[in-house]
Amino acid sequence: MVSVMTFIGKVSGLKAASLHAQYLEEYIALARHLDQITVVTDTIEYLPPDLPPNLTILKTPKVRIPKIYGALKILNYSIPPLLKVNKTDVIYVRTFSPPELAALWLSGRIAKLPSVLTVGGTWLFGKPHERPGWKKSLFRWILRQAADTATRITLYSWFMLSEVRYFLPHLREDQIQIIHNSIRTDRFRPGLPPPQKWSDNHKLKIFWVGRINEGKGVEDLITAFAQVSKAIRDVDLWIAGTGEAGYINYLKKRAEALGVRDRVVFPGPIPNEQVPQYMANTAVFPYPSRGGEGIPRALLEAMACEAPVVASRVSGIPEAVIDGETGLLVNKQDIGGLAAAIETLLQDKQLAHRLGRQARKKIIEEFSHEVVIPKIAKLLKEVGM
Repeated sequence: MVSVMTFIGKVSGLKAASLHAQYLEEYIALARHLDQITVVTDTIEYLPPDLPPNLTILKTPKVRIPKIYGALKILNYSIPPLLKVNKTDVIYVRTFSPPELAALWLSGRIAKLPSVLTVGGTWLFGKPHERPGWKKSLFRWILRQAADTATRITLYSWFMLSEVRYFLPHLREDQIQIIHNSIRTDRFRPGLPPPQKWSDNHKLKIFWVGRINEGKGVEDLITAFAQVSKAIRDVDLWIAGTGEAGYINYLKKRAEALGVRDRVVFPGPIPNEQVPQYMANTAVFPYPSRGGEGIPRALLEAMACEAPVVASRVSGIPEAVIDGETGLLVNKQDIGGLAAAIETLLQDKQLAHRLGRQARKKIIEEFSHEVVIPKIAKLLKEVGM
């Protein structure tokens, strides 16, 4: 019998435009392979009615007091594992926010609980070689304490190791296990009807979705699109998601300066349940990340929908996107290369279809819940026994 405790920023349904619903989907799938799983959160927006009986949602107090909210959240997240609620045997940190990392560290040091830590990327801790402010310095310190305490650390790919090692220089390879990021291939699939917003517009669509920030390479995408639009007029670029208002306004001005503002659409956040329709009907799904992301979930989802993808050759992305087989790879911030790859996929339908079909096959075989979730469960049982 193994009882696992894990964390989630908020419990929400697929109508929400956030990853939290997908993390909950993972935990529900994981519950099928475990005796007990307790999910700690301080926010419940929507509680699914069909939760497995061995999955418990444990809500902690949420006190939004400026300047000390983060410290209170760390305290509230740390108490359940320290008390070994539901006879916790092992801690599993999936999304590596500072409160979760601190809970893993404290429960390991004080309660001697074994743990599994997934380092799914490094973006939260800043760029390598930059001089961090006090907040990112604190985040990096908490990450190091958690990593030193964790029994095992999982990465999505060995390709991530150099980036992760910059922030965790004492990380031992015998502490690491490679377990891919995973998605639901029954939900993300080809052949879905186009979203309502696209049904009356017969232009080709280039679709991107995620956190809109500099690290995602969204400005690079807009600049590349301006080049593509000179050769292919009947195409629009959709950039979905949320980000800082100032940065989004900057991107709109950038598109205007490049002469493509009327062809770059910012629809805002899209409910999770609708995202597969966009991905299954996009002409190209570009992902020009500048690094620090592991193997991005959105990229895997698009590949599962048989969307032809173009992505940066950074982090763990080459694990999923094999150049010329399951997509096209370009160097990060290579605007010309990105534009050429997008243009190729828009013009060569046979290539686009072949890459899309092969991409879905790879996702099903290596990145689906059916393949990955049992590996996570097996590791948690080994660590918790």
